[in-house]
Amino acid sequence: MSDFPALAAKLRIAGGPSPELDAAIAEALGVPAGHHTESVEECRRLVSLALPGWRLHLGFDVCGVLPYAVLSKEADRAETEAPTVPLAILRVLVDVLIKGAATGSSPGAGQP
Repeated sequence: MSDFPALAAKLRIAGGPSPELDAAIAEALGVPAGHHTESVEECRRLVSLALPGWRLHLGFDVCGVLPYAVLSKEADRAETEAPTVPLAILRVLVDVLIKGAATGSSPGAGQP
């Protein structure tokens, strides 16, 4: 099992793109290395792979400064904000994976 809490901690302190964090994401999710921390497209692909059937919503806070990401499926919902859109997506993705691991449920049938 991947150490999603450790990955979440790294994502919480990240302020932008990071090759080291990209490698940790690839290892934790079992996907090829990429520019996950700087690419919205790659992050959206990760969500679709790890959490099929979940909806991703992106936006900015009321001041228009901080991006946020929301993942939802039926009654389940997670939301977070971050300095960049890719980091917001990655943070909420890992939060949902942690929640699924903590409850013993599988949030996504196609989870890597």
